[in-house]
Amino acid sequence: MWLIAATFGFAPFGPGPVQIVSTPVAIVFNLALVALFGIQHTIMARPAFKARWTQIVSPAIERSIFTLLSGLLMALMMWLWQPLSSVLWSVETPALRIAMIGAQALGWTYMLSATFAIDHFELFGLRQVQRNLKGDDTPSPPLVKRLMYRFDRHPLMSGILVALWCAPTVTLGYLVLALGLTTYIILGVAIEERDLVRAHGAGYVEYRSKVGSLVPSFVRKNG
Repeated sequence: MWLIAATFGFAPFGPGPVQIVSTPVAIVFNLALVALFGIQHTIMARPAFKARWTQIVSPAIERSIFTLLSGLLMALMMWLWQPLSSVLWSVETPALRIAMIGAQALGWTYMLSATFAIDHFELFGLRQVQRNLKGDDTPSPPLVKRLMYRFDRHPLMSGILVALWCAPTVTLGYLVLALGLTTYIILGVAIEERDLVRAHGAGYVEYRSKVGSLVPSFVRKNG
């Protein structure tokens, strides 16, 4: 919710318990917070880490723990974020400003819809707990190709990028946030693609050859 609020200019950026006067140091500090969030996401989402981690915790709560830690790190980033309020650019034309805010809303709606296209409750770790209570095994994640996944391999990330970069007013602090998250998304998607090829083999290679990533491909490729 904080990230969504940030894109609309309502995020409570500081001042927190740490207040850095130097702008360059504050930029580095904020990027370090984004990096911490990204590193946790990247490491805990890897199959090799999950295989070791589920020897310690129940597989039924592995995803729930991941979600909880992600939320805590997001809260930490919000708490420690250094406000850099200098406005770099601002769109003042009313019609264009409304259009950009609408595009942001569309981006977040697209992202949220994508969670239901796969399995919203699986994504947040609730389905796994439900299966465990019933004594059912958790199946391997399927290769989803329905709805927006027919033309976009990573609609969750595409939606976030649209929402981030359609902001009509951009401060220095917001630009740092947008650049940091964009870098994480690009690197994270590249790493995830390797895992998906290992998991789904030739099926994913074929899917990747026909469907765009981050930039949707509405015209299906042949071959």
